[in-house]
Amino acid sequence: MFRRSEKSRYLASARAYKEIQDRFNAAMASGTGLEDVRDDVWDLQMKLVMELARDAPSTAVAGPLQSAARLSFQIECSTGVDWVRTTTSGLAFAAACASAEAFFGRRGEPMPRDLLGEMRGVAMLAAYAGHRCGVPLVGVMVAEAITSLSLGDRMVARELTATVEDEGPEALQQLLDALVQQPDVPFRQAGRAAKRAKESGLGMPEIMQQTFERDWLAREAPAGKQGLVTSPFAVASVRAAASSGRTLVYLAPGPRSGAALRINPPDAHREMCESVELPDLDIDAVRSQVQRIREAYAGAQSGSIGRKALARVIRSVLDGVASAFWAPLLSSWPDLRDTRIALVPLGHSALLPLYTSPVDGTPACGLLDVTVVPSGRALFLASTWPEPADRNVFVAADPWYGAGEIPRTVPEAREVAAAHGVEPRLSRGPGEAVPGDRARSDGDPLRTFRGAGAGPGPTGSDRVPDDVVRRLSEASLIHLACHGDLQSDEPLTSSLLLDDRLPLSSLLERDLRPGATVVLSACELGSIAGDLPDEQLGFPAALLAMGARSVIGALWPVPDEDDTVDLMVDTHRGLSNASATLALGRAIRRSHELGVPASVWASFTHFGA
Repeated sequence: MFRRSEKSRYLASARAYKEIQDRFNAAMASGTGLEDVRDDVWDLQMKLVMELARDAPSTAVAGPLQSAARLSFQIECSTGVDWVRTTTSGLAFAAACASAEAFFGRRGEPMPRDLLGEMRGVAMLAAYAGHRCGVPLVGVMVAEAITSLSLGDRMVARELTATVEDEGPEALQQLLDALVQQPDVPFRQAGRAAKRAKESGLGMPEIMQQTFERDWLAREAPAGKQGLVTSPFAVASVRAAASSGRTLVYLAPGPRSGAALRINPPDAHREMCESVELPDLDIDAVRSQVQRIREAYAGAQSGSIGRKALARVIRSVLDGVASAFWAPLLSSWPDLRDTRIALVPLGHSALLPLYTSPVDGTPACGLLDVTVVPSGRALFLASTWPEPADRNVFVAADPWYGAGEIPRTVPEAREVAAAHGVEPRLSRGPGEAVPGDRARSDGDPLRTFRGAGAGPGPTGSDRVPDDVVRRLSEASLIHLACHGDLQSDEPLTSSLLLDDRLPLSSLLERDLRPGATVVLSACELGSIAGDLPDEQLGFPAALLAMGARSVIGALWPVPDEDDTVDLMVDTHRGLSNASATLALGRAIRRSHELGVPASVWASFTHFGA
């Protein structure tokens, strides 16, 4: 794994950390103070960061640094005594993770799952810590650095391809090679800023503002220069704001409250980064709301609660999110009402109905120009692709494959296809007839694979339908009405169920048509699992990485009802003269005004530019 000299450095660093970890465990077990442990792990962390900075290509100290930075971050964050230390530990952790990513990438191996879980938590809390220490730019930088790792070179390659444009594969490879050699960029930038702050007498916020402005001005530097090499970490959010014309708002739940961190476009005539406290959006509050949703749908699927009880829970969650998020946000920044917004929810907040929670009694998406993105980098990628000039539409429905028949997917596909003047692709099982139009039934089935417990579909072959994959890669507008299977433990095995399984891993082997719009009228495929960094989970993030500009998906199960059909058809009709997010937002607003139950529209969200 390492050369002999590197192995010695690794073993020495690992032993030093192990001794501190043992003392930490003993102190926790006995209830004694952590003062000595706190200082010692801080000192070890700083020593290892300096070693990493001096020898960036080496990964010998990356593992011990990850452990030391994580423990230091945990101690500092739990006490809340020194938020500057907390933020610095987050930066050190980000640098170690980037170095580890380079190491595993060179070996062709994935990042370890336990490390990915730790990364998610640190990204969320580091953003909050940046707000608390008065340097929200650092919080954004750490969040972007950590959440951009687990799809590896695919995300980096797409960003750099968009940046270098026609400079060719050689220029792209130079940039990728340079990026691998710079895993410590996030820490070194903040370290230089801290040093300049001490020497100049300026505050850390002013220095970080200067750092970002300098990097932003250097973004057009020749291939391989610092402006492009550092951009994935340092100014991804600013580049996203500039390319999309949207103001980014990061949502960062914290231990006892939350924070919103705002990145403004360079021409907005405001500070580049601002932040406000969200007193009622702490980690426990977010998890509680997410758990309420999950338990309510589990009850609906098992039959232990009815439709009215489910509607009451959804309405309560919508109102809770409005009170904890939208009310303080718009009170502090009322100009956001007339601003194009991109929300970047971190951690479990990505499972909240931010898009549809009410503002002034109306779903936010029906009143504001808002979208949700997994990260600033994802927004930059999505906004880079122009919408295709011609309209190549692919509409598909599968009413049978999975856990129980969902007959209204067929009239939905037919009516959506008719709105665009095309024919839909309708799947059927062996010996099955395609269901008729708008046939009502007494039940209220959900388009979810897990609810009915029927197991895999009739063939169970897991064969990717070649014609579906081909048409997906050619279409500029895609609508899929089917079951979805979201696998929390193995996200890349999550699947669309069209004839057979169409897993996310297979889709990642192909590219979509640049700038495509994708509508997933399938359960939970706009959702994420709870154990891994949020940027890389679920179909929306992957589809944006594959070239999509807009993705519409549902966070929770969708009822197979006529109201769902009407919502989807209304959205597609709106696409003729509006962007995908405005078309969906207007359709949701009309459904709300007509009294359609929130269980139909509350889970739908627009992701992308």
